[in-house]
Amino acid sequence: MKFPKINIRNEIKLFVLFILAFSAIAFVDRKQDFKKIRELNILIHDEGNNYFLDQEEVHKLVTADDSDFIIGREYADVDLKAIEGRVRQNEYVSTTQAFKDLSGNLTIEISLCKPIARIIRSGKPDSYICESGKVIPTSEKYTPRVLLISGDYLDAVKSGNLQADSAYHSFFGLVKFINGDPFWKAQISQVNVDRRGDVILYPQVTKQYIEFGKVENVGEKFLKLKYFYKKILPHKGWNHYARVNLEYEHQIICE
Repeated sequence: MKFPKINIRNEIKLFVLFILAFSAIAFVDRKQDFKKIRELNILIHDEGNNYFLDQEEVHKLVTADDSDFIIGREYADVDLKAIEGRVRQNEYVSTTQAFKDLSGNLTIEISLCKPIARIIRSGKPDSYICESGKVIPTSEKYTPRVLLISGDYLDAVKSGNLQADSAYHSFFGLVKFINGDPFWKAQISQVNVDRRGDVILYPQVTKQYIEFGKVENVGEKFLKLKYFYKKILPHKGWNHYARVNLEYEHQIICE
């Protein structure tokens, strides 16, 4: 039986090259540890002109209100996970990432929560519902034009995430449906939900209110409502009816 020939010289060369490469990487990493932070860069992704936080406020989050000095510190002493955790604790922050480069720069990249609806309450602070389902407080700095939500159904909701909450998951789906459709986003201005979960929609332009009923068969109900807007109102007049009911299957009740 013949065994394949092994070129020991080539094997030794490969082994030596591997050791040298590994040593070079270790040397670079070790050298990196002794680098110092020269500059702090903050990147805010403000999709939709979202101004909940500005550069100065994020800087205070990164540095714990200027108590944790970043500039001039050695790389090895900068805990990126701790910085990300500090920034992420702010209710307006959706995601955050901190990373260092070879030039001595520390970059903090964040995305802000994007509100899609506002919960309005009588005698209680309002809140926003973000596209992720997260509920956040309002801000004096930034007031986006979004769908209004009223009624007792969400009266107890002050924080948390509607997407993850089984009690509000279906309702959040309705909000996303309206916000995700350009026609309905422009047409519907307010959604009222009573304690039993019955929904009434209020349009932007026409005067009639829309009795939507429970949050079920959402797609079918909006198809009926679109038929009402496209086929019935042009013949009867935009403000001919005061009430439209979509609760019953295959029926549109107009009064």
